Amino acid sequence: MNRKYIVDNTTREYLCVALQKGREWEPSNQDTLTEFMDSRENKDSPEFELLSGEYNDNAFFEKWIRNGTNYLFRY
Repeated sequence: MNRKYIVDNTTREYLCVALQKGREWEPSNQDTLTEFMDSRENKDSPEFELLSGEYNDNAFFEKWIRNGTNYLFRY
């Protein structure tokens, strides 16, 4: 299954924001998206950026979780 994520590259916290079901994308965790965005400690920094990407479960695990993601935020 493919999922779309937002990742804070500084804290390595992430939020899954959409799931692919067939050919369509279905939003997920929209109720916590604002809270996630507002909780970024460095959001006022000029270097601040959030990464976004579309991954299948295995690719996301390899890129982020296995390589040091320290916080699982509502998968």
